[in-house]
Amino acid sequence: MGNSRRHILGSVFVLVISFHGCAVPVQGLWPPQDGAPFHTIVISLDTWHAMIAFPLAPFPSDRKSAFEEWGYAEQAWYLEGRQGVTGAMRALFWPSPGVIEVGLHNQIWAARTPQPPSDVFVFRLSESGYRHLRRHLRSTIGAPEPIVVGEGSRFYPSKQSYHLFHHCHQYAAEALREAGLPVSAWAAFSRTSLAMQLRRAVRLAADEDVAKTIGDFQAAEEPK
Repeated sequence: MGNSRRHILGSVFVLVISFHGCAVPVQGLWPPQDGAPFHTIVISLDTWHAMIAFPLAPFPSDRKSAFEEWGYAEQAWYLEGRQGVTGAMRALFWPSPGVIEVGLHNQIWAARTPQPPSDVFVFRLSESGYRHLRRHLRSTIGAPEPIVVGEGSRFYPSKQSYHLFHHCHQYAAEALREAGLPVSAWAAFSRTSLAMQLRRAVRLAADEDVAKTIGDFQAAEEPK
């Protein structure tokens, strides 16, 4: 949303992260036990947005709709074009309607974003963690009928308003916490702060197979 939002979020992040401890994994949910069934999820972070993707299985033969992605945004900014400085102030400091995006795409958001740079994080979830995550995401939708449908995505009204303490990075962090990952919504005030937590989670996983999956996935997403 521009430099004004960046400076505001950066200042708030410094204040909050200074007294907020590191989150720990939820026992029994994450990471999955060795040899146990697991599900893979992919988190995309671009300059301003966070998306959680589920690789679809079986992989479609026509290679379309390979990922189901979930994200969160302010309705006025993202769907109505009410942006600029006044839009950033409204989105951050005045609770306004939010929308839940559920999309089917053949590439993850990190490969499609018009606002690079982007980072990709891949995690394995336990069966229980996966169910918790799915249930939580569905619970954030405020009505069964979408507001807008187009370009592979459906936008549903959110149960919660969009504001400084509940934006896309915190939405993603809340969801990932439900899956058991060691992330905190309170410490996810910006792309940088969420990315720091996700990098820490990757290190905590200490799983060579996960590391290999990340490398393979990122290599596949690099421009040819």
